Amino acid sequence: MVTESLCTCQSCASSEVAAIVTATTRRSRSGKPTGLDQQDVSEESCELALKKPGGFFVSLFPRCLAFFAMFFAAIAACGQTVTIASPKAGSTVSSPVRVVANFSSTAPIETISVLLDGVPVAQPDAITPLDMDVPMSAGNHLLTVNAVQSDGVQLSDSRNFDVSAPVTSMSTTTNLSTSTALTVPDPGITMSTSGTTSWISDIEQKSGWYEYPDQGNPDCSSKPYLSSSPSIDGTSGRFHLDPTGQFNNCLWPIRLGTSKATHFKLEAHYQLSKPSVSQGVEFSSNKHIDTKWYKFSVQCSYYKGVFSVWDTANSKWVATSIPCKRPAANTWQHLIIQTEINNGKAVFQSLTLNGVTHTINKSFYPRTSTWANSFGVHVQMNGNRSGDSYYLWVDNLKFTLW
Repeated sequence: MVTESLCTCQSCASSEVAAIVTATTRRSRSGKPTGLDQQDVSEESCELALKKPGGFFVSLFPRCLAFFAMFFAAIAACGQTVTIASPKAGSTVSSPVRVVANFSSTAPIETISVLLDGVPVAQPDAITPLDMDVPMSAGNHLLTVNAVQSDGVQLSDSRNFDVSAPVTSMSTTTNLSTSTALTVPDPGITMSTSGTTSWISDIEQKSGWYEYPDQGNPDCSSKPYLSSSPSIDGTSGRFHLDPTGQFNNCLWPIRLGTSKATHFKLEAHYQLSKPSVSQGVEFSSNKHIDTKWYKFSVQCSYYKGVFSVWDTANSKWVATSIPCKRPAANTWQHLIIQTEINNGKAVFQSLTLNGVTHTINKSFYPRTSTWANSFGVHVQMNGNRSGDSYYLWVDNLKFTLW
């Protein structure tokens, strides 16, 4: 990659200056003149400003200028990169694969190309960041993203990963009693299973998120923007809320599959750019059984100072006594929510925040819906009275069912 070769020039340039100093020292000690030539006044003034007693550094001046020019050019070149944010290196994903690449360039990107195992598979419009779905066969693959800047500088990044064999998903109208599978993921969703327990990891990196303004008319990110920083495992999903009025909220749901499981665990790491302006954040899982919709929403309300849980049948929040304090900016919070469906009710069992577990023990009736047997999760950001914007990063978003 061009930028890599330019970056390594810094150490070479430093060696060159050391060589220049050595050579000049030898010339000075041999008695050869090291004084000023007869040049114009401006150059003489610059050289005199660098001159030490004995005139040692005078002859270094032109080469020093060349060194610093090379040094700063190398720094600029090192700032020109393309980084694949998804899929993660060494991960196992499902087809189609969400390919996301972020660019740090010093000139406009003119072309982008995507190669799979060295073969071009896509040449999308030069719109950054790159975010597209690419169909891939099962097996191990090498993904490469190349880009060319308008100044001719070439950028490139590659990584290996695995694509799992396709899983046939049940339709939303399938009667699960006729199926041997307890949980089946939707197309493009990678799921792991052990016995009767299934889990979906890194949900923030999946395709299928969509924006749903929950209150007001805010400007929101259409889906999580994948970023390598900040992150815990190398890739996080960044959500953005930009209100246009008071108390604007935005919700991002994603459907994950179909299941006849009745026990659930939702886990997430998250951090906020400006906790002081957030009204609260919300994490939720939901499960449909035939025409019944069970919703397990948990809200950390910074305004109330406590966690609240959602009463689906009556469409209202019910406060708990579990404290929820504003975290420091840019610090990770770790949330785990345990729920189940029991006796026809959505049961909130417990909540664990940063290693401290609290019992909730509240249950609510579901409401009627049409998405039979499907399940999914959602993330929500709540705006304040002043309409201040902020970011929410989510990492290691995981949903477990059994």
